[in-house]
Amino acid sequence: MTQHPNRSVFLDPSGKRWRKIQRVSLAFGVLSTLFGLGIVINFLIPPILPKLQDARAQVRGAAPPAQLRITRGEREKTAAQRRLEAALSRYVHPPSILPSQLPVTVNRAVEASPSKRAVSMNSDRPGIVAGFFVNWDDNSRTSLNAHVRDLDWIVGEWFFISASGARFDDRTDARALYTVGQLPPKDRPKLMAMVSNFDRGTQKFHAEALRKLLATPQTRAAAALQLVNACIKYGFAGVTLDFEEVPDDLMPSVVAFSRILRAALAPGGRMLSTALPVSTDEETARQFAATNDFLFLMLYDEHYGRGDPGPVASQRWFEERLDQFLKWIPPGKLIVTLGAYGYEWNDADNKVNGSTVTFQDVMRLSKEHNATVRFDSTMLNPFVSWSDSEGTDHVSWFLDGVTAWNQSKASVQRKTAGAAVWRLGSEDPSIWAAISNDIPRSAPAMLAEIPAGYDPEILGDGELLRLASRPVTGRRTIAASPRSGLIEHASVIAFPAPWRVQRFGGEDTTKVAITFDDGPDPRYTAAILDTLRSRHAKATFFVVGRQVDQYPALLRRILREGHEIGSHTYTHPNLALTNPFLAKLELVASGRLIESILNRRTALFRPPYFGDAEPTTTDELVPVGIATDLGYLTVGVHIDSEDWRLNEPQAIYDTTMLRLDKGNILLMHDSGGDRKATVEVLGTLIDSMRAHGREPVLVSELAGITRDEAMPPLSTHTTLERVVEVVAFTVVGLMDWGIYWVFLVAVILGVIRLAFILSLAITQRRNAAAQQRRTDAAPRFAPPVTIIVPAFNEGMVIARTVQSLLDQNYDGDLRVIVVDDGSPDDTYAIARDTFADEPRVEVYTKPNAGKASALNVGIDHAETEIIVCLDADTLFEPVTVRELVQPLADEHVGAVAGNAKVGNRINLVTRWQALEYVTSQNLDRRAFSMLNCITVIPGAVGAWRRSAVLAAGGFTSDTLAEDQDLTIRIRRLGLTIAYAERAIAWTEAPADLSALSKQRFRWSFGTLQCAWKHRDTLLRPKYGSLGTIAMPNTWVFQLLLTALSPLADLLFVYGLVSVWLTWTDHGASYALSDLENLLAFYAIFLLSDWLGAFIAFVMEPGEQRGLSWLIIVQRFVYRQIMYSVVLRSFVAAVRGRVVGWGSLERKATVEIGV
Repeated sequence: MTQHPNRSVFLDPSGKRWRKIQRVSLAFGVLSTLFGLGIVINFLIPPILPKLQDARAQVRGAAPPAQLRITRGEREKTAAQRRLEAALSRYVHPPSILPSQLPVTVNRAVEASPSKRAVSMNSDRPGIVAGFFVNWDDNSRTSLNAHVRDLDWIVGEWFFISASGARFDDRTDARALYTVGQLPPKDRPKLMAMVSNFDRGTQKFHAEALRKLLATPQTRAAAALQLVNACIKYGFAGVTLDFEEVPDDLMPSVVAFSRILRAALAPGGRMLSTALPVSTDEETARQFAATNDFLFLMLYDEHYGRGDPGPVASQRWFEERLDQFLKWIPPGKLIVTLGAYGYEWNDADNKVNGSTVTFQDVMRLSKEHNATVRFDSTMLNPFVSWSDSEGTDHVSWFLDGVTAWNQSKASVQRKTAGAAVWRLGSEDPSIWAAISNDIPRSAPAMLAEIPAGYDPEILGDGELLRLASRPVTGRRTIAASPRSGLIEHASVIAFPAPWRVQRFGGEDTTKVAITFDDGPDPRYTAAILDTLRSRHAKATFFVVGRQVDQYPALLRRILREGHEIGSHTYTHPNLALTNPFLAKLELVASGRLIESILNRRTALFRPPYFGDAEPTTTDELVPVGIATDLGYLTVGVHIDSEDWRLNEPQAIYDTTMLRLDKGNILLMHDSGGDRKATVEVLGTLIDSMRAHGREPVLVSELAGITRDEAMPPLSTHTTLERVVEVVAFTVVGLMDWGIYWVFLVAVILGVIRLAFILSLAITQRRNAAAQQRRTDAAPRFAPPVTIIVPAFNEGMVIARTVQSLLDQNYDGDLRVIVVDDGSPDDTYAIARDTFADEPRVEVYTKPNAGKASALNVGIDHAETEIIVCLDADTLFEPVTVRELVQPLADEHVGAVAGNAKVGNRINLVTRWQALEYVTSQNLDRRAFSMLNCITVIPGAVGAWRRSAVLAAGGFTSDTLAEDQDLTIRIRRLGLTIAYAERAIAWTEAPADLSALSKQRFRWSFGTLQCAWKHRDTLLRPKYGSLGTIAMPNTWVFQLLLTALSPLADLLFVYGLVSVWLTWTDHGASYALSDLENLLAFYAIFLLSDWLGAFIAFVMEPGEQRGLSWLIIVQRFVYRQIMYSVVLRSFVAAVRGRVVGWGSLERKATVEIGV
């Protein structure tokens, strides 16, 4: 055959094409970078809301004088405005040192100390640091969140005796458990369940209910069992009993219960402890010491609210009582409980009145009345006194970080087991500097700073919020005795201040603003707008950016029909759980999106999961602070319709009307779930509200501003910004839409193709079995055959390969032609010398010109019509040639593909390839043989009709896939390409990832060359199944979707990142749900892959079916290599450079039938 030099497909020797592409890419890169910078700057620099500045001034001018609103419904109440003249006269203010005379220092070592708990305890700190947690004060939760790492034990007040005395009511706080669970196991404090006989209804300790609970051995055992089960359920480390005001006759039953409970807890390694009032007598103390692992000694209330004013726990009194109890109780069992509160007494109504106050209450009252906090150097307790405008005298004694320092020092000196704080949330936050084991060193100067309290101050009335001020750290001066180490002098020189929030908008009780969250949604928003229009009512819609991006027309309609729009963030995260930077981006992104669509900004904002207008914790205040910084007005709610959980219109109606008088803002939803009930009840609600004298208005009207001030139009100089925003969100939206649909279409096509291929393959397998039976019964077709073996650097394998050919069980004449393509090794010499005496073998050599050239030389020397070609590293089974030529008995068959298998399954890489040969290449050939659209006769094993090869022009070198190119050309001649599944050849596969990558790049680039070369056949019916099935399959599934397949992996990674962000923004419950959905989807993906692989193995008799499980592992490494080579092929095609064959180092590791 005459050799014709062929120019390689895609070759561009001049490099002009690549240079043009580089220039275009550079220009695109510069423009996209500039555009990206514009977007980043646009988002990082938040918009200014000048109209809101005016509105803010109007609101301030209209607001009533600021006054403190305490928002703790169940907190200990402060009794203000009382008289106390007689009591004050008993205490003379002690001499004090001027603040200027006291040094104020900061312990730098403490500031730099690590946040993790030290491995060993500090000798000057309590061994166990415990804190009492209560559900009824939000500040307790805030304190826990802030100081959970400072605690060794958390004692939760969670179990109360029921009114009937039959059991305990379980009020375990899930959020407290969650806070602890977020820590690494080694850093988690132990959780203790506190059991109390306190009745929250009567605000008294219930002795009779306790009597019923402990009446008999059986009731005591049942109560103990309930507590043990609770410990197992929640993972508690033990139980703490706090039974107070117990009658003397009931005490034996309490002791007996302690004994039973301790015995029940012990098998699980759990502990029992009991809280002892300081009034406990010796006998009772000794009994409890014998039946408990630890005892909490409540060393406070030297003076209390119902008695005369005085120190809550003076140092001398504290030490005397502690020493007394240490005579009865071993110090290793005693945990000293430090008070973290105070009392305020007054003389209102000519009598002494007292009530409990927190440390923050004392600081606030002192600041309000410009009073000086003093420190009694004898009692070593602080106090403050003042007179109010009505002439009522007040005095407050309290405990703080300074008293905790002194008292914990006394406890440590006496080697007690530890110290506890009653209670979390009421304490001076500096107390942790005095007792925490997280701080490696101790010095009084650590108490110089007084952190702000936990309880925000709420000013004014209404459901519209704006942050008035952020927390301010206070300062105190401290002087300690060099001899005792106790702090003897302390003076507050700057008061701490908490968050302060201004509320307004509640002045006019005849108006109510209807608000809708989470939209827009075409299923419900349009119907809601129709109802509002029919009732001539206006509403405010707090929209989610993602929803707006999908349905911008609905946003325009909301504005066009006179309603108001506010931001509800971009992705609806819980901002209290979100990083502040990301939280700010949520607001900015949502605001910018609204601007780009409406050409207006919005000054209204409602945080997701913000269920009231009274933020009570720091976490709830963070969104308000961010919104205020950006110029937004935060919109709370007092009237919650609860349509987010109620599915019946009547239930939503009843809930709303019951709460109608509680505020001015109604919360409803137009998305985020099934809102049919909301749509159905809205009209009736509007009518009923009007009937009750409540007119629906916009939120801006409650704020005393116009709609244009709440949604100011953009100025002309922001037109360019808006263009950038429109383009940015359009691009992001299109990318999001495009990726979603490309992925969805790819998955659907992939599933359809898999089902199609499997059905065809199964049909082929059944037909082939029937055909085989007919063939076995008839005389064998055995024409003369010439086997051509092109070889280059095959010295290690050539002799073995040729011998396997000579050993064929074939009835016809068989010749072997070896063509050495200029090998630099001794391939030619070995083949020539080894088979010099074998007349059936001819050995030729030629200058190196590539595999196609060597095959053409072999064809030129062949004299038979049937030729078989194989790679020099391949071994044939004894019947391979016989089976391979059978389909050629049909004169319409131009070529036959054999069944190539990997013969060197020596490691994971080669096993992966063995899996691929069975599940992809051979399965495809099996299926496509039914439609006559096989496009590749494998180089390892294939039979050709010589006349067809010559008619097609022989093997050419313009592609790296000469066998695929020739297959397609023969198919274009109208001939059939057949598949012989029993013509098995064992070939050597690359044994490492580097060699595999090189080989597959050559295959992929060759396939791309062939697809491009024969692109004129694509979707051309004149070429039959070649144009309508085979070539579309090559372009779509072998090239385009393979190139896009990394998107599936990227989407999976993106999904994991989204789960992490959801965990950060929404908490674990939402994130775990998303993770389950993601993993379930991917599991289905993997399962379908494995199912297809298993079926493919079932159709390959003798194959190792266990390899099918590698399909799961293959997806995470092997597939990525396949993706990369396809992408590299596209790049190589564009560059237009010469791509060589390369070479594979032979290992001679092929075995037949492995």
